[in-house]
Amino acid sequence: MEYNRGIFGVLNQDDMEGQPLVLLDGGVESRLGETYDFYNDDRPGYEGFLFQYTLGGEGVFEKNNSGYKVRRGQGFLVQFPEKSRYYLENGRDEPWEFLYLHFLGDGAIPFVRKIRNICPNLMSLDESSPPIRMALHLQKRLTNGERLQKYQGGEFLYRFLCALLRETEHPAAQKKSSVVQRAAEIMEEEYPRLTGIEELAARLDLSPEHLSRAFKDEMGRAPLSYLTGLRLQSAMNDLLGTEWSIDSIARKNGFSNGNYFAKIFRKHVGISPGSYRESNGNGKCSRKGMGE
Repeated sequence: MEYNRGIFGVLNQDDMEGQPLVLLDGGVESRLGETYDFYNDDRPGYEGFLFQYTLGGEGVFEKNNSGYKVRRGQGFLVQFPEKSRYYLENGRDEPWEFLYLHFLGDGAIPFVRKIRNICPNLMSLDESSPPIRMALHLQKRLTNGERLQKYQGGEFLYRFLCALLRETEHPAAQKKSSVVQRAAEIMEEEYPRLTGIEELAARLDLSPEHLSRAFKDEMGRAPLSYLTGLRLQSAMNDLLGTEWSIDSIARKNGFSNGNYFAKIFRKHVGISPGSYRESNGNGKCSRKGMGE
């Protein structure tokens, strides 16, 4: 797994009272030959929650008078303040490299409570699991100079915590072969631009038939169905959140034209895109553009 070291801070510009989820900082760090030792019951000014996941080497996490080696693929979740401690042991000759996210908000409490009920001390997560991929992707973006727009920090945290909870509840269900994982990843990131499963298979150096079999075996659905679902979900958001034309929404989300989009939409949703927009109310906060 590739990753770059670097930390980021997030300037909170969400002018919302009682924000349910607030991302504060995070990153990938490497510690060796230094004092790195935190007692979490007494950290003035440090509040909220901390998720920390080992990418290489190992550290120690102590809780309830027991100590645990935190090795590669393992992590922990802290709610401040609490009687726990994490630290780098003296005399180690290999760095402890880890990913971390620091956040706060009452919206995190139900997730944290349930995750820690399942994994009260350490959790084991595959490096290619959705929550780790999501966190590393965000870290890469922000340490490369990108900035979050308003409310994107809270949006990310909700998705991350949902993925983390799913992974702790059903870890086996999330494990995929590298080729299926990569196929899903490409579709999630590039669904508006992909020409189809043939292009995806060619990029993975597979036949479309082989990719389809492997994907359906592990994901429970065909790759074309997965790709169509991503496009439809995004299109539904655009139908309700914008005043763009049907044809503009279709092309923005990877459909060849408005007529084909309408046919696929009706097949999966049961009504036309226009009827969906009308029945659910294209509200007063819609955005104009894209052909308007």
